[in-house]
Amino acid sequence: MKIKLLSAIVSTTLLTPLALAMAPNTHLNLMPYPQTVELQAGAIEVDGNFKVFIKGYRSPRVEYTAKRFIERLERQTGIPILDWQVQDPKQANLIIDIERAPRTLVQNIDSDESYQITTKQQQITLSSTSPYGAIRGIETLLQLVETDANGYSIPSVSISDEPRFRWRGVSYDTSRHFIEFDVLIRQLDAMASAKMNVFHWHFWDDQGIRIQTESWPRLWSETSDGNYYTKDQVRYLVEYARNLGIRVIPEVSLPGHSSAVAHAYPHLMSGEEGQTYEQEREWGVFLPLMDPLNPELYVMLGDIFDEMVELFPDEYFHIGGDEPNYSQWINSERHQKFIKDNNIDGERGLQSYLNVKVEKMLEERGKKMTGWDEIWHKDLPTSIVIQSWQGHDSIGRAAKEGYQGILSTGYYLDQPQPTSYHYRNDPMPKGITVDDQLHDDEAFITYQWEKPRTKGGPRKGVLTIIEAKDGEFRAFVDYNGKSREEVFIKEYRPGERFIGHFDNFMSYTEFNLELNNEGFTGNSYQLIGNVRWPTTGKVIASSQQAGSTIPEPTGGYPAVLTDDEKDLILGGEITMWLENKDSHTVEQYLWPRSYAIAERLWSSEALTDERSMYERMQVMDTWSEVSVGLRHHANADMLLKRLAKGQNIASLQMLAKYTEPAQYYARNWEKWISTEPHGALYNQYERLNRFVDALVVESYAVYEMESLVSDYVAGEQDALIMLKKHYDSVLAAAKASQFIFAEHVASVDTVALAIQTEQVAELALKLIATKQEGGKLTNAQYEQYQSRLNEAAKIYDEGIVAIVRPTEQMLRTLNQ
Repeated sequence: MKIKLLSAIVSTTLLTPLALAMAPNTHLNLMPYPQTVELQAGAIEVDGNFKVFIKGYRSPRVEYTAKRFIERLERQTGIPILDWQVQDPKQANLIIDIERAPRTLVQNIDSDESYQITTKQQQITLSSTSPYGAIRGIETLLQLVETDANGYSIPSVSISDEPRFRWRGVSYDTSRHFIEFDVLIRQLDAMASAKMNVFHWHFWDDQGIRIQTESWPRLWSETSDGNYYTKDQVRYLVEYARNLGIRVIPEVSLPGHSSAVAHAYPHLMSGEEGQTYEQEREWGVFLPLMDPLNPELYVMLGDIFDEMVELFPDEYFHIGGDEPNYSQWINSERHQKFIKDNNIDGERGLQSYLNVKVEKMLEERGKKMTGWDEIWHKDLPTSIVIQSWQGHDSIGRAAKEGYQGILSTGYYLDQPQPTSYHYRNDPMPKGITVDDQLHDDEAFITYQWEKPRTKGGPRKGVLTIIEAKDGEFRAFVDYNGKSREEVFIKEYRPGERFIGHFDNFMSYTEFNLELNNEGFTGNSYQLIGNVRWPTTGKVIASSQQAGSTIPEPTGGYPAVLTDDEKDLILGGEITMWLENKDSHTVEQYLWPRSYAIAERLWSSEALTDERSMYERMQVMDTWSEVSVGLRHHANADMLLKRLAKGQNIASLQMLAKYTEPAQYYARNWEKWISTEPHGALYNQYERLNRFVDALVVESYAVYEMESLVSDYVAGEQDALIMLKKHYDSVLAAAKASQFIFAEHVASVDTVALAIQTEQVAELALKLIATKQEGGKLTNAQYEQYQSRLNEAAKIYDEGIVAIVRPTEQMLRTLNQ
C-alpha cells in the first residue's frame, strides 16, 4: 500500500466499516496503537442524539472527562450534541464505567491507566479501574470516529489497552524563549490526545527564570524581561493537567545552568567575591556555578523548594544537574581545599556533596529527586530517577547499579530528525544486536573514519564489515567511545561502495562511502539526519593483512538487563529545547511527530512497522488540528503570509511540502561555520522569520516520492507517472517562489534554495523522460548529474532541497 498524502479531512479514518473488518489491526488510524484490537461487524451511529451514561465511580473530573469527549465529538463532526447525559444506561450510546476512585489523591507513577472498550449492538462501554483509564480511552474513541456519505459513526470494536511504560513525558523549555500561556495549555490537550502523562516544566535556566516567587524575587523580576508565569497561572495549569491525567514536574536547575541566578544574586555563585554577571542572551554552557560551601545557597533553595512544593503536588522534583562547568571550582583555592580536606572525589564529588544535601531537603518536603545523567553518583540513594540525555549506555549502566531511569536521548524534538529515527528508539537497552565475532571461513575489513566538524572538533570512529562464508555481510561501528552498534547495510559492493545506517545516540547516521583499496575516496560522506558531512577513512585492519584482527570496541558493549533491572526503566521523555523556537514555531516541531514517540512508549514493543506509522501519523496530523485544536499548520501559514506580503502563498506552501530544515544541530553549526571569526551562534536576539522556520521537520511528499521510486524498481510502471506529478508541482512552486523570496529581507537568501529546487526538478524530469523512452545514461552524463545533485544537497539558508534524495535514487537506477 503506497503512502498517500492527505488533504484536510474531518474523519479520523479513511476506511469503511467493511474495510475495517477485513484489514489488519494496524490499519486502524490510532496512535498510540492499543495493545489488542478486535474488529467487529457494524458501527455505532454518531449524531445529535448521542447519549452518555456515567456508571460506577463519579467525580468532577469524571464529569469533565465525559463533557470533554462530547465537546471534541462536536469539533470533529460539527454536529451540536445537546442533552447528552442520561440517567438510564439503556438510553446511552456510550457508557463510561469506572470501578473505583484513584488509590491516591495525587496521581503518581503507579496510577492505573488501563481501559477496555466493548461494543454491543448500538452501545459502547468504556470501562476502567480508575479515572485515568477512562481519560485514555476517550482519546481512542475519538480517533475511531469516521464519516462517509451516510453520516458519522464509530466502528464496533473490542479493545483492551494499557501502557507499556509508566513514564511518558514531554519536557518543555520556557526559559530560552518564553512560550505564551495559552500555547502551553494547548500542548497539554495534545499530550492527553497522545496518552502522555508527564509535563516536565523547564522554567529555570541561564537565560531566565520564568516563574513568580515571593521569596528571592529578583530571580524572576531581573531575568525574565517581564515574561513570566504567575502563581495563579501555574495553579491553573497544574489543575488543568490533573483533569487530563497529566502530572506536572517542576525543574530548578543546579548547580550549573545558573547564569540567571548569578545575575540576580551573584553572591550565591562560586566566583570571586564581588563578581557580577550580565543577563545571559547566548546559548551554551557558561561559567556561573552555584557555591555549595555558601550556607545562604541552601536558604535560597529551601525557600524556593517550599514555594514550588506548594504549587506542584507531584511526588517528583527535577534538579537539572546537567553540563556543569567546573571552572569556578577548579580555579578556587577555597573549593579545592574543601575537596582535599573532606576526601571528596574531585569536582564531580563536590557536585554530589551538594546533591546529597538537596536530596535530603526534598525528602523532608515529601519529594523524590530526579535529574540528568550528571547527578548519578555513588553517594546518592537509588531512589533518585536519572533522566538520560547521554543514551542507552548511560541509562543501562545506571540500571545495573540499581537506579531508575527515563530516556530522553533520541527523543529531542527540537532537533529536526526523521520520525522513523525516533520511532525506532526504544527506552529499553537491548544489548548488541549483531554478531561482531569473526568465525571460520569469514573475512573482514575495518576502516578508521573521521568526519570533520568546525564546532566541537572532528568526530571519529571505526567501521567493520564482515563477510560470512555464505556471502552475506554484516557490519558494526564503534563511534566516539560509545558502545558498539550494528550498522544496517543498504548496499555494499566490496572495494566500490558501502551504504549503511545506524541510529547514533543523538541522530540518524548513514554512511555513503566510495571505496578503494586504501579507504574512502573524496566523494564519501555521512548523512546526519538529512545533511551530508564529508568523511575520510582508511583501512586499518583486514583479512588480507597477516595477523590482523578486528579491533576491540572502544566504548565496550551496550548493557544487557535482567528482568529486575528492566523494571527500573520507567519510560521516556520528549525534550523540546527552545533556543531556536518560539510560540509560533514550537508546535510544528512537536506535532504530529510526538504521536510516534507516544506510540513507542505506550504500545507493544513488537509494533515496529514504519510504513504503517507514517500512514497513521499523517492522519493524526489532520485529526489533531480538528479534534484537539492544534495550530502547527495555521502557524506555519502565518509565517508564510508574513513573507508573502499579501501575495498568494500557494506556491510557498507547495515548495514547503518538498523542503526540509537542515536536521540535527546543523543550523547552529552552519551559523558557526559561516561566520568570521568562527564563534557566532543563535541567541535570544536572533530572528526566527526565515522560510525554514515555517517548514515541517520531515517532508511527507518526499517520503512518498522515495517509496514511488522503490515501487517503480519493483515493476510498478504507474509509479513513474505519479513521480512526474510531484516534480511538476515542485518545479512550478520553486519558480514562482523565487519572486516572493527576492522581495523580502527575511527570505532574500532563500532564493538560492528555490533555484536549486528548480534545477533538481528539471533534472529529475529528464531522468523520467529517459526512463519512459527506455534510454540509458552515458558515464559522462551520470557523473554530470551526480555532481549537480551533490551541489544541490548542500545547506541553503538553513534548508535542504529534499527532492535530491528520490532524484538520486532514480539516477542510480539508470546506472545499474
